[in-house]
Amino acid sequence: MTLLEVLRNQFFWGIDYLKGGYVRRAYNLLDNCESGKWTESEITEYQKKQLVFLLQHAKTTVPYYMEQKSFDINKWPVVSKFIIKENQDKFFSTKYKKEDLIVMSTSGSTGTPFRCYQNIEKKRHVNAEVLYYNGQTGYKIGRRIIYLRSVVQEIAKSAISQFAQNIYLLNCTDLSEAGIETKLKFIKKYTKGCGAMMMGYSSTLDAFRKYFDKYGFDKAKGCNLYGVVGGSTMLYDNTRNTIEKAFNCKCFSRYANEENGFLGQDGVKNNVFFMNRANYYVEVLKLDSDVPAEIGEIGRIVVTDLYNYAMPMLRYDTGDVGAWEKIECNGTERMAIGNFGGRVVDMIFNCNGETISPHSISTAMWKYQNVEQYQFAQIGKGIYEIRLNIVSSTKIDEEELKSSLKVIVGDGSTIMIKYVNEIPVLASGKRRYVVNEYTNELF
Repeated sequence: MTLLEVLRNQFFWGIDYLKGGYVRRAYNLLDNCESGKWTESEITEYQKKQLVFLLQHAKTTVPYYMEQKSFDINKWPVVSKFIIKENQDKFFSTKYKKEDLIVMSTSGSTGTPFRCYQNIEKKRHVNAEVLYYNGQTGYKIGRRIIYLRSVVQEIAKSAISQFAQNIYLLNCTDLSEAGIETKLKFIKKYTKGCGAMMMGYSSTLDAFRKYFDKYGFDKAKGCNLYGVVGGSTMLYDNTRNTIEKAFNCKCFSRYANEENGFLGQDGVKNNVFFMNRANYYVEVLKLDSDVPAEIGEIGRIVVTDLYNYAMPMLRYDTGDVGAWEKIECNGTERMAIGNFGGRVVDMIFNCNGETISPHSISTAMWKYQNVEQYQFAQIGKGIYEIRLNIVSSTKIDEEELKSSLKVIVGDGSTIMIKYVNEIPVLASGKRRYVVNEYTNELF
């Protein structure tokens, strides 16, 4: 670490100490659960205790749950984004004021833009998750992070903010070959002399893989990365292998979402995720019922957030699919989630035929909170259709929406808007929010 990075590290932990050491305690709790310090029985007992406390809180302060009688989480209802959006006021705890809460907006990665709220205690646990899981790459607070993502106004950081936090956002909207080369120059510039970890969408890393497969690794020389993390979609083995060769460091796959936090990360086996048991109680339920799936059976991933007391998310259907399997870790057999279906997306191209990130579409949809579901389809060369299921009696500024999308796919594009009652689901129960219906002859 450089002197400045050491100072950032000491400043962060010093401020946390002065404020009561909440992040440190949350970090230590994660370490106890995930590093083998606690036995499996101790972790089970801890989760039971947290669940009882959470259910009691929900029964007495959250209108949606006040009629629940049982302290058995398996007897409580499974909820989805749609249910929470339709009944949002009923999900707020009466112990909190809405204006005091932290707002989290999802990118709509399953086709349903979503906004939820967190209390400060929950946010501290998320901060600890960031430090703990990034730490598995070699990261320590204060060290540099290169963050590949679609940058919109809602998440953009000023130059001063990026310097202070040592987190540098690198817009991944342009995934053309020229765009990849520009990003490699950026990475080389901002990792010289200090090193960094890099985070990004797995689909973005796959665009890097395609570039390296075609041109080799010469342009990656001088990129001083000590770890890479992919997320949001499946990190395929060939992509992981190429990224590790190009940057000479380990590449991890992470399972996280905006509304909860860091749910898990792989490490022992590719794309098999040890769940974050300190902060979440995770179930895998059958695709067609709320019955637990068997080990090895693909089902719906359902999460109970143990620390969001402001807007409790109990048995929350994430929209993701996977299957339990047993994995040995540190001499102990643990349950992990493999056969991860994740979120289903297609790669799309701008009107010049250049690859763009599907996540640039989802970030453009953040502001449209009256959109229940959407699907962005490429139906021809430079021709696109956005299919919208919106809240009844509301409207969309169509020209504004088209302008936002043309920034991504090009001014020469044709964008059509179609209103629908429902976006169809796949057999897995997932929706594809970005689809390419025109790949047969152009690419």
